[in-house]
Amino acid sequence: MKVWLYYRLSRDEDAELNSLTNQRNILVEYAKANNHEIVGESYDDNVSGMHFNREGINKIYEEVEKKSFETILVKDMSRLGRHKTQTAIFIDYLRENGINVVSVTENLDTGNESDDLIIGFKGLFNDMYARDISKKVRAGMNQKLKDGLVLTPPMGYFKDKNTNEIVIVEEHAEIVRRIFDMYLSGYGFNAIAKILNEEGVKSPAYYQKKLFGKNLGYNKPEIGRRYLWDNKGVKRILENEFYIGTVVNHKTYNNKINHIRKDIPEEEQYRHENIVPAIIDEDKWKQVQFLISDKVKRNVRAGSNKPCHRYAGLIKCGDCGSCFVCKTRKWREHPDRIEYVCNGYHRYGKENCSPHRVNERDLDELIYKEILAVKDSAIENYKSVETDVKKWMKKKNTVNNKLKKLEDRLEQRKSDQKEILLERIRDKKHAEIYTEMLENCEKDIQQITEEIESIKDYNSTIKKRKSELKKTVDLIEEIIKDGAISDANLRLLVDEIKIYESDKKLRIEINLKAKFTKHYEIYGKNGVEHNLILQG
Repeated sequence: MKVWLYYRLSRDEDAELNSLTNQRNILVEYAKANNHEIVGESYDDNVSGMHFNREGINKIYEEVEKKSFETILVKDMSRLGRHKTQTAIFIDYLRENGINVVSVTENLDTGNESDDLIIGFKGLFNDMYARDISKKVRAGMNQKLKDGLVLTPPMGYFKDKNTNEIVIVEEHAEIVRRIFDMYLSGYGFNAIAKILNEEGVKSPAYYQKKLFGKNLGYNKPEIGRRYLWDNKGVKRILENEFYIGTVVNHKTYNNKINHIRKDIPEEEQYRHENIVPAIIDEDKWKQVQFLISDKVKRNVRAGSNKPCHRYAGLIKCGDCGSCFVCKTRKWREHPDRIEYVCNGYHRYGKENCSPHRVNERDLDELIYKEILAVKDSAIENYKSVETDVKKWMKKKNTVNNKLKKLEDRLEQRKSDQKEILLERIRDKKHAEIYTEMLENCEKDIQQITEEIESIKDYNSTIKKRKSELKKTVDLIEEIIKDGAISDANLRLLVDEIKIYESDKKLRIEINLKAKFTKHYEIYGKNGVEHNLILQG
């Protein structure tokens, strides 16, 4: 007969016993001993038998259509497949095309009706074996994930297979750092990808292959093998917590038998913080996460190879509710002037709204000035609290003595309360008198307790307030250290800007994302009124 050889090796099997070479030799010897003509062969290496989406099986489908052979030779039925239902369906498909399967070591033939029962039992056993192995492998892997196992680190890292140590590859890490810096400078995902491609910077898949020998999937198109960046690749880099030293395992579940992939709830994932060296500091990473969500919410889009405009998505017209669009005005002898104009006026004309035109530099100056005022106010508050702390420290001994007396008094009144209760039980005739005594005792206990808590709260509150104000001052100094507010910090500070226009005068309301309650009014140049509202 004309025969086709098929052999398969799975990753969880004895590689020596079931090696592809060993299987092939068994099949070739059987074919020669029975004078069969070998017309072709196919195999699958490191592939599970629980599904039939395999290159070796796909090749068989092609040859079946050509009617090029009569029998498929396998070492045993488990080589053909381990999923009982899918294996049975495949055997039926072959029968319909006049092809039988021969298991040479089990002496089974699907063309022999008397072997059907044994083949059915074999299929059931092979299915149970595969599922049992899969369960054990999954349990072992799950434990490793709980312990913080890193299979393949992302771009910028290298893992030593011998020691499992993960180290930073500086040359690749610089690309990651640059992507974060570009995004904080206002460039979008597509713009960053385009710039990297124009400069010939390879995508993460290239470095995975270079360091770990990890190849692209066989079904990837030719363009994928050029290792180009796209917006999804940039976004994955920016959202990956690995770069701040945090490994998150067990995020998805893949069922190789049923090909089901599902996301694992966040509370069931395994988080390991500070387990690998960080490439990006946590503050920068959090800024990027905020900007990603904020730009989605505001529908901010960056131009090709250009960063998004500084106030894009932040300004709204207080009169018609439209967003503002950015316009660049050019003069021959002067630098470009960036202005923002009401889109309602821009699209529908002066009959429906006025331009509300505002200069970007005026907005920058206004916000910067008020952040300085907030800083000065915080410093004054800090000095005031520091004075209170010094006063508190001076009389701390006196206060501590008072606190000790109050606590002793509290214990005494609680003891009195117990004695009064016992006396009321013994002397029922005078129960009303004891009840009145208990009420007075309860009032004393409540009053003393409140006084004790007040002293303790003051001690902790005043120190906490001092610490918070110091952090506020330090944060503002960090924000304005370069003499200007960066695009990223601007979006972290500003929630919304509303601009009203009346009698050719502007009124600007700026809502900050901070717990400030002061209300500032500034009258700018050219009669423009700036009304800045700082609120939480």
